[in-house]
Amino acid sequence: MRAIRAACWVLLLFTGMAWADPKVVFIPKGATHVFWREMARGAQDAASKMSVSMVWRGPSLENDVDAQLGIMNFYVGAHFNGIILAPDSATGLSKPISAAQAAGLSMVIVDSPLAEQNGLPYVGTNNHQAGMLAAAQAAQDMPTAKKILLLRYAAGHGSTSERERGFAEAIRRLLPHAELLDGSFAGVTVQTAQDTVGDMLRQHPDIDLIFTPNESSTEGAILGLRDARLAGKTRLYGFDFNKRIFQALQDGTAAGVVIQDPYAMGQKAMLLMADQLAGKTVPARFETPAIMLTRRNLAAPEVKAKIEPFLTRYQR
Repeated sequence: MRAIRAACWVLLLFTGMAWADPKVVFIPKGATHVFWREMARGAQDAASKMSVSMVWRGPSLENDVDAQLGIMNFYVGAHFNGIILAPDSATGLSKPISAAQAAGLSMVIVDSPLAEQNGLPYVGTNNHQAGMLAAAQAAQDMPTAKKILLLRYAAGHGSTSERERGFAEAIRRLLPHAELLDGSFAGVTVQTAQDTVGDMLRQHPDIDLIFTPNESSTEGAILGLRDARLAGKTRLYGFDFNKRIFQALQDGTAAGVVIQDPYAMGQKAMLLMADQLAGKTVPARFETPAIMLTRRNLAAPEVKAKIEPFLTRYQR
């Protein structure tokens, strides 16, 4: 009888383990930007359909590599099945990533590729091309621009560095006679970006256009231009989207922004994770689209479909 009971318990345990939903932690770069919240929505929608249990856990600020290290180390040892990671550093998370792989966890990298992918699948925008897209729009709108500010985000930040590189390469080719002010960093908050833009405009009041590579730097530049009473005069070409950026496009403070598709990123990353957990082969790279927004195309049906969630789901 005891042997039968033991066999039944083994069967129940095995059945429970076999049918338990796999557990996946999604670790974004930060928790505050609308971009990450929309990515979380896409990932959670996919997880629900694929019967995956998802935990969303990220640092408060996007440059907090130490916080990401702590989160990674915790979940490597927390008996999870997989990790989806948007790395705050292209190189600074190599140890916990190696530990996760050694422990047999499935992994997907999203938004910013690693310096060495080591066979891990990547989902995200082609950031270099997206930076070039912003430069092409700026050069088309301002062919006589003489002074351009490239406001970088933060050193060692993979996705924004690629956007900055794409913008710089393209704008130098398209406007070879313009002076490119390159070397200033916005920092990781709206306030630091606002302060940096204000300082640069005081030093160079003749700046014709500004490029910013992410949500917080774009929002900070909008505020800095308004503070300097240069909104609509100094042209701003930015990146990412929220209600405040939308209002700036409408009133002319921002001339254009490149928007990504964070919902699709989160959704595809989770689908690739589910495929990995099922033992399927997944592509090494999956690129999501980026489009250029200006006041002229805000009413286009395909654009309205992309921006509607940002305007209806989030206060900021």
